[in-house]
Amino acid sequence: MCISDKLLLIMKKLHRARYDKKIAGVCGGLGNYFSIDPVFIRLLALSLLFLTAVLPVLIIYFVAALTLPVEPPNTPAFEFKRFYRSKNDRFLAGICGGLTDFFKIDSSVIRLITVVLTCLTGFVPLLIVYLAGWAIIPEKKL
Repeated sequence: MCISDKLLLIMKKLHRARYDKKIAGVCGGLGNYFSIDPVFIRLLALSLLFLTAVLPVLIIYFVAALTLPVEPPNTPAFEFKRFYRSKNDRFLAGICGGLTDFFKIDSSVIRLITVVLTCLTGFVPLLIVYLAGWAIIPEKKL
């Protein structure tokens, strides 16, 4: 076996996710490729969707859905830290509490950053991202 064959065995390939998907698996595949929780990719995609007037992100997403192959069924699951909404540390949906658990910092800091971002960006954009997070981010099971 030559060096290039060994590199092909080690190299990650970008695929659409077979199991960790919401629509076509593009965000799940990107999360697996970069070894981060796909929830962050989904939130970024939704944020960009509203910031770019929808059409550019939809075109990029559907082109990726058509061109990226689906991961093979025997692909091993990638291990990375998952992001969940908190059941215990919550005011509304538990997103700030989940960020507290994920980043291991005080929940007051996360909530303060949320208030500052709300004041800087206006109420509506952060509300849309928060509601999308409520729908996308799974709740932690006890």
